[in-house]
Amino acid sequence: MAAHPIHPAVVHFPLGLLLTSTAADLAHLAGVWPEPRFAAWLVVWGLAGGLVAMAAGLIDFRRLTDRQAPHALRHMATVAVAWMGYAVALYLRRDVLAGAAEPPIASVVVAVLSAAVLAFGGWLGGELVYRYGAGRLLD
Repeated sequence: MAAHPIHPAVVHFPLGLLLTSTAADLAHLAGVWPEPRFAAWLVVWGLAGGLVAMAAGLIDFRRLTDRQAPHALRHMATVAVAWMGYAVALYLRRDVLAGAAEPPIASVVVAVLSAAVLAFGGWLGGELVYRYGAGRLLD
């Protein structure tokens, strides 16, 4: 395990939870999903998992080359913006967790924008691995 990067193993959970929360919000707005708290709880768990993924990314960052580091910093900044956006969306819908009927539309808008930024950040992470070779075990 010591030679393998940790970040790629844990990043899929928060990505999936956060993006699914946005899909659940849109399904709720469309009237095909009746439970508004589902998306809010997905955000809670996605943000918590994101902290784990960020910590793992920082651990893996020390292994990057000088060529890879600038790309990793772009990935990190983009994903951090998305994480903060989802945190704002959760704050805006804090009453939903307490039992309020509907999430505020501002929360859903912030979540949709955060999903777009998160998807772009995930693409940057893929570029870091597949184009720039981050995390490859060569020896």
